[in-house]
Amino acid sequence: MVFGDALEKMKAGARMTRENWIFHDVVYAKYTEAGICPYLVVQSPGHDAIPYIATDVDLFADDWEMVP
Repeated sequence: MVFGDALEKMKAGARMTRENWIFHDVVYAKYTEAGICPYLVVQSPGHDAIPYIATDVDLFADDWEMVP
């Protein structure tokens, strides 16, 4: 799946990853307390979520997949 499709799924509450990532990182959307300002975070197993900024490689990748 391409990033645009993955982003729409994240906005709807899905957690996404890329098949070619070495670690099992998960990217998902979070919202501010008022629910107005969405942003993406990335989380590795056993670590807190941190803000995620997609790289060019991530934006053009077609290996995005939903995490069950």
